[in-house]
Amino acid sequence: MTERPFVLLTQDACPNCERLKKMLSGPLKGAFDDRIEVIHRQTSAERFSELVQIHRIQSVPALIHTSGATLLQTSGLGEVQRFLMSEAE
Repeated sequence: MTERPFVLLTQDACPNCERLKKMLSGPLKGAFDDRIEVIHRQTSAERFSELVQIHRIQSVPALIHTSGATLLQTSGLGEVQRFLMSEAE
């Protein structure tokens, strides 16, 4: 399996995480699903902690590109879509 260019950090009991997941599956119609690896705090604690430390993430959800770019403000559809499309540019 090839590495996906984006990582989504998420966790249980996180309303903003759920909102982002609904945005990705609803308005964005799953268009980026094959490009995003989901790392869940409760099921992948070690990898989650590693990425949080490397990228100095203080809140979730967070989208991380393999270039090191991060998107922490994930509430706007436009910002999320632009970030996920940035790899192609």
